[in-house]
Amino acid sequence: MKTPLSLITAGILTAFSANASDLVISGVVDASLTGGLPKAVELYVVNDIPDLSVYGLGSANNGGGTDGVEFTFPADSASAGSYIYVASEIDGFTEFFGYAPDYDTSAMGINGDDAVELFENEAVVDTFGDINVDGNGTAWEYLDGWAYRKDGSVANGGTFSSDNWTYSGVDALDDAATNAAATTPFPVATFSTEGGGDDEVPPEEPVIELGVCADAATLISTIQGSGDASEEVGNSHIVEAIVTGMGAGGFFLQEETADSDGDDATSEGIFVNGSTTIAVGNVARLYGEVVENYGMTTLNLDSDVTALDCGASDDVLMTTIDMPYDYSLEPFEGMLASVVDATVTSTNDLWRYGEIQVSDSVKRQPSDVAAPLSDAYVEAVAASEASLLKIEDNSSSSYPDTINYFPTFSYANAIRIGDTVSASGPLNYSFGAFRINPTDVITVTSTREANPVVTEGNLSIATFNVLNYFNGEVDANGDVTFDFDANRGAEDETEFALQEARIVEAIVGLNADVVGLMEIENDGFGDDSAIVSLVAAVNAELADTEQYSFISTADSTEIGTDAITVGLLYRASIVTPEGDAQVVDMPIQQIDEDSVAQMRPSLIQSFAHIESGKTFAVAVNHFKSKGSECGEDLAEAVSETDTIQGSCNALRVSAAITLGEALSDESLPERILVLGDLNSYSAEDPVAVLTDYTAETQGYTVMTAANTGMDDGASVEVTANYGYVNLAEEFDAEGYSYWFYGTEQVGSLDHVLASETMLADAVDGAHWSINSPEVYQFQYDQALSYYPDEDGYAFTDVGPFRSSDHDPFIATFNLEAELPDEADPIEDDNDSGGSMGFILALMAGVLTFRRRSAK
Repeated sequence: MKTPLSLITAGILTAFSANASDLVISGVVDASLTGGLPKAVELYVVNDIPDLSVYGLGSANNGGGTDGVEFTFPADSASAGSYIYVASEIDGFTEFFGYAPDYDTSAMGINGDDAVELFENEAVVDTFGDINVDGNGTAWEYLDGWAYRKDGSVANGGTFSSDNWTYSGVDALDDAATNAAATTPFPVATFSTEGGGDDEVPPEEPVIELGVCADAATLISTIQGSGDASEEVGNSHIVEAIVTGMGAGGFFLQEETADSDGDDATSEGIFVNGSTTIAVGNVARLYGEVVENYGMTTLNLDSDVTALDCGASDDVLMTTIDMPYDYSLEPFEGMLASVVDATVTSTNDLWRYGEIQVSDSVKRQPSDVAAPLSDAYVEAVAASEASLLKIEDNSSSSYPDTINYFPTFSYANAIRIGDTVSASGPLNYSFGAFRINPTDVITVTSTREANPVVTEGNLSIATFNVLNYFNGEVDANGDVTFDFDANRGAEDETEFALQEARIVEAIVGLNADVVGLMEIENDGFGDDSAIVSLVAAVNAELADTEQYSFISTADSTEIGTDAITVGLLYRASIVTPEGDAQVVDMPIQQIDEDSVAQMRPSLIQSFAHIESGKTFAVAVNHFKSKGSECGEDLAEAVSETDTIQGSCNALRVSAAITLGEALSDESLPERILVLGDLNSYSAEDPVAVLTDYTAETQGYTVMTAANTGMDDGASVEVTANYGYVNLAEEFDAEGYSYWFYGTEQVGSLDHVLASETMLADAVDGAHWSINSPEVYQFQYDQALSYYPDEDGYAFTDVGPFRSSDHDPFIATFNLEAELPDEADPIEDDNDSGGSMGFILALMAGVLTFRRRSAK
């Protein structure tokens, strides 16, 4: 409660005492017309009140009648002659009046046409305004002076004047209609500092004397202190330090090195909230109040005290943050800091907030590194959360026209996950992270590769998820439309043209002899089908000997019932299909009587390698996604290992077993490749089951899904594995195929697994990182929405980059013809199994084999 600065006359007190209530409304303000100042009610305590909880406040909006008691006072006591202030919010009230309200409540979020009622024991004892009259009408006189105004009109702004306030209303004191008409008016100048009387003059604010440059000033290290928060919060200080950089809403100051306190636990820098014309690199002398702003110590500049420009100085310390770091950055808050050769780990907020995240390396999904809950997994979790730092621009713009620390950003000159950057600038802390605001353009070393870096063989096989490639549908008029229910891809011809052009660039650049596809439209193999469209577009860029064909089902029917499916391309100059393709239906889980969980079938095709005569089989797969919902996810107790691996993990395990059993068919060649988007990271259960799973090495027993057609619907323990080898672990263990924005971590969902016989022929394997590291806004359906102009970021340029959200993986092999027995006659020089075939194969191997390029 605030006590008036002057005594109230006995006559006035007598008049108050004659009122029926010991509490009356003495003033009301709606200052929102002035740009957001508070809405508040002032009440005068006539007699001592031992328990305020019998009183309450309410409003009547727009002349709509009473809303009843909306705010009840707590059981506090109040002394006669004091004022009580109830505001809609604290900060604006405090800023304007110079003191905090006694209570705040949204019930006082009134507008200039709303009446206010004071209740005692739920009965109205005082009213401001008329609860049944809209104050914006001419019938209600209280509008004049209701809000803080310059001249009594609805205009904004102005200097405080008691003439612009209306006090009390009907039922206050002697039931007079206005304060002026009351027999004993209220003291004027209420709502001024500490209430006050008619003759009270608020004390003048002391004049702040900055002095001159080099006069004594408070050291920033004193303000910062050695703790996480300053002990000087609420106090104002004069500081003199170098302006080191700009930030959103303010600028940074740092002490000259000569003024450092020499204490490693205290920062020499601080962020100043406010604007200045003093140039970066010059010393500023200024005055402001210390506050903590979401964990960052800040100086709120007093704009009434003109800052002094004390000239240029380069006597400032730059702190280097070594990656990885295992120390707190708090002692460097506000100071100049730099990182050298840090690795970009996230671009998720690049276009929303102008920031990237860096660390000592890319952050891997822990279950891509080790089996869930293993010691190595726990270590990977800790590593994924360590040594993180943001680099942000000096504005608060979303989708900025330029990024001040990298203004040449474009599709051709991007910042990607895994790139190496060096940056320097003031260090700040906000939204739970430390950040550098670069003062200059950062240095970026790109990790882009124009082509896959892989040692060649005489056979190459790749997997590629093409992100919902839908080529439209022919309507009744013979036109192509993208407006059909099953479409998950491009929404119009412009989007499709960009999407297709980039996918074509990627497949041509991949230069694989066999390519397994995922997420291609499942519309069969007719002339208008997606796979025919894609193959035609790719072949248009290739010489005759490099042309692709595609595998279709034996009866040309669609593969499964989902809107997307798998596909298989091959070069007829390199391999020849043997036999019909096999479609492997995957298990369907009955979740309840009304719903099932199912996934796309797999496609198996055998080929003969023309040069060597060797045969091999390829199985193309797209397992159930982690974002689906399956029976195991709805169980009362979901295992932690399943939770770590995402939804439908057990159903993916059942799919892996179904696939493994299908590939055990003795009619298939010994050389087998399992490829595709398994929606399983490298150390998760489905991949483990297909490769080298044992309960001992996994650390727990893997279970199949319940309620499928397998094992009479029971969930059973997996007791064996299928012995395939993950080629990424053999040849590109540091690579990955996917970056997940939800965790800002990388891992491989796309795999090429080889049987032992096929592994013996393997030469190399590599991820071609053209998609997952790229910013999301490059994607075909985003690029046309964000900066498509050629003179800007040129997000719609055509190249292989961001042709999808998954990276392809390519594996190379040397398949050699069998060496004939010396006693065998050479009956046909054209026989691929004869000596001439062997010689040609050997020559081809010598000509094509080269050392793998350095990564």
